[in-house]
Amino acid sequence: MSIVKIQINHTKNLNKEVLASHLYNLIGEEYNLSEDDVEDYFEVENVYKLPNDSFISIFIIDFPALEHNRDFQPKDTVKSYLDTINSLEEVIGLVKLQDDFLQEIAIQYFNKLFTIEMELRNVLTYILTYDEKAIEKGIFKEFGVQLAESYNNNNVSDNYENGLYYILFNHYASFGEPKRLKAEQISEILQDVSLSDFQEFKNRLQQRYISEERHTEFLFSIKQKLKPLEDMRNSVMHIRNLSDTKIANFDKAVNDDDLEKGVQSLISDFWTAENKELKEHTWLSLAEREIEKYQLRQEEEIWFVDINYGTFILKNDTDEFEDMDEVKNYIYEQLKDSVEINDFEPDCKEQIDIWIDEKIVSKE
Repeated sequence: MSIVKIQINHTKNLNKEVLASHLYNLIGEEYNLSEDDVEDYFEVENVYKLPNDSFISIFIIDFPALEHNRDFQPKDTVKSYLDTINSLEEVIGLVKLQDDFLQEIAIQYFNKLFTIEMELRNVLTYILTYDEKAIEKGIFKEFGVQLAESYNNNNVSDNYENGLYYILFNHYASFGEPKRLKAEQISEILQDVSLSDFQEFKNRLQQRYISEERHTEFLFSIKQKLKPLEDMRNSVMHIRNLSDTKIANFDKAVNDDDLEKGVQSLISDFWTAENKELKEHTWLSLAEREIEKYQLRQEEEIWFVDINYGTFILKNDTDEFEDMDEVKNYIYEQLKDSVEINDFEPDCKEQIDIWIDEKIVSKE
């Protein structure tokens, strides 16, 4: 069963029979229902006379599960019924207060919005952290980003969130370019005694921007996609009607079509490009730090590879090596197992061998 609750302001009596007759005209024949069947769906909760001699009626329609045999959605049935009631001469106005059909659709879109917004925060957090830009009120002011509400840094940190949880939805794409500086702000930078030369001044200005072109390209690519998402978000959060146009605009912004990619693909493409650009560099950086924990030990003609954990050394007497090539092969395989990056198979042995010579062998 699905509940729809309605409040009507009217001038004459509107009993259950009258209210039900108009719904019967819409669905009775289609679903082989009698007038009594449809009337049983209705319950008038309250009727009140107002000081202006009009009336308020609050009633519930408890729809059963009807099998739809044509392309006519329940929300359209509700809309057509309300349009009919609202057109009656004795009706001043009506408000829909509960709609299980709308709620079911809204929950679906809320779940989609939840996932997309969290993924946008994921990308934005990464981009800003990449450029060492603290995600706090100062950076929002720099890019002209408006806060939806004030927040306390400590509370945000305690909840493992950041300032992106407090900005308006349409501002996720606003980090592509900072606000233009006023003359007095430029003058203030020029008068900074720590500024050594004009090049440093230019660097200071450039640091205001997102440094990587691929990052700004992503931000500009989602800019036109956010308005339909924000419209849907506002409708869902404020429990407003979801029109066919609003749903179509949302779906077009989120999903791919023949002409352009939707925001979901744009987010996926961002990470694909980032992986292509940085995976090998990232793996090598992590591996370089891991190499430092290995420590060689030689007994007679045999080499052993121990692990130095700082507070203690874990000796490995199981694996024995006759020459340095075997040692390097062993360490490289250990690094491949311990430094894991998704969907990346390293082919970096030459560089690892160089670091082993520099960081381990040279110490012996």
